[in-house]
Amino acid sequence: MRTQVLLANCLVWCVTVPLAAAPLPRPYTAENYDVSILPDLAKQRLVGEAGIRFHSLAGTAISALEFDAGSLEITSVLEGTDPQPFERDHSLLIVVLTNPIRPDESRTITVRYKAGPAPGLKFFPDQIYTSVASDWMPCNDRPGERATLHLTITAPPDTRAAGSGQLTANRAGDGQSITEWQLDSPAEPSGFGFALGGFSEKTSDAEGVKLRVLGAETQILEPTAAAIRYLAERTGKRYPGQTYTQVFIHGDVTRSMAGGLTLLPESYAQGLGKQPDDLRLLTDELAHQWYGAGIAVKDWSDLWLSEGVSAFLADAFLGQRFGKARYEREIQNSRQIFNRLHAESKDPSLSNTGWTTRQDADGESPEHKGAWFLYLVNQLIGDSAFWNGLRLYTSDEWGGEATSEDLQKAFDAVNTGAGKKGGAPARKGGRKNSAKSSGTPVDNLFDMWVYGIPNTISR
Repeated sequence: MRTQVLLANCLVWCVTVPLAAAPLPRPYTAENYDVSILPDLAKQRLVGEAGIRFHSLAGTAISALEFDAGSLEITSVLEGTDPQPFERDHSLLIVVLTNPIRPDESRTITVRYKAGPAPGLKFFPDQIYTSVASDWMPCNDRPGERATLHLTITAPPDTRAAGSGQLTANRAGDGQSITEWQLDSPAEPSGFGFALGGFSEKTSDAEGVKLRVLGAETQILEPTAAAIRYLAERTGKRYPGQTYTQVFIHGDVTRSMAGGLTLLPESYAQGLGKQPDDLRLLTDELAHQWYGAGIAVKDWSDLWLSEGVSAFLADAFLGQRFGKARYEREIQNSRQIFNRLHAESKDPSLSNTGWTTRQDADGESPEHKGAWFLYLVNQLIGDSAFWNGLRLYTSDEWGGEATSEDLQKAFDAVNTGAGKKGGAPARKGGRKNSAKSSGTPVDNLFDMWVYGIPNTISR
């Protein structure tokens, strides 16, 4: 009973916000996750321990912390050696601190847990991999959250592992293979992940980046190296890391994660053996290391800044590698998908405040409407100004969180010569004013396509 009373007192502020509103900002931020996992493929179970270092963002002492924890079975929560009361609320873990945390104070708790098969944690007799962080570790999985990660994976000796970050240790112990992964550049926990299995392995080098391919016999390394060089030139930024690992897994999951880890279906690798020019998916997921990891979206309403920009860059790479006709073919495919969505009234504005989770935001529209929109911007301002604008946006927002206005300002700056401060108007209350802007043609295009300000959408 004492736990319930504490919980009610600690979270009383929840009732002041309408239930339909976006998820409440949490009064803390996690700085680092130190996670150790022991997967059991035969039993389809994972035993884990997560040390979470966090600090308060509140102006007063707080006694409860809320974490995303999927369907994890929480066995204990400790601060040092002291047990902390906790409760589950659907997919949330609520920890009651027996010693409230003061403003600006940093503390660490340890969560011990077990996990089984879940939408974001897939088990096979010879593989396990993740695509949703909170299905395999407790975390603060909100847009804008960034933290470092130390991950230790203990696994059978005949398996190979890949995790978010840089491999820092690989050793044997008690008949097990132990690998450690370190992600020093803070990233969104939604991008944390790992894969483990009886994979084959190939390695190479591209522009000082170690390329690693697990689970594919097809030639993957050369086109990946070419795509890395292309993306670095077009964006003005080197690949953001020392290693890039592609893991080809059972099932149909496709996921780009923080720290240079990408999951792709093994069926895709098999298809490349027959059709080696089918490189769009490979390049699209690689581009997310720039737009998604290098530049995060401030919230889910602007997911197209990751999905659409990466898709457009993949189309552009195919054009550079195979010719303009291939580029036009890929772009027209996005246009056709957008037209279908438009006819079905399933094409909301690219920047959509109604999206409060990734599941809300995901789908075909951010990718294909986003890619087609960027093609229209390119046609409007010209190829040179377009790429200069993308480089300006990438340089200015690198390592941070971006909104649609940030990209708009960059295109305005290179198109008008006004400089970034002369770009698009600022949002009021976190969103662009609903009144139609009287700015440049770029502004008008953003008004119609990105913010959904009423006008005739030319397709």
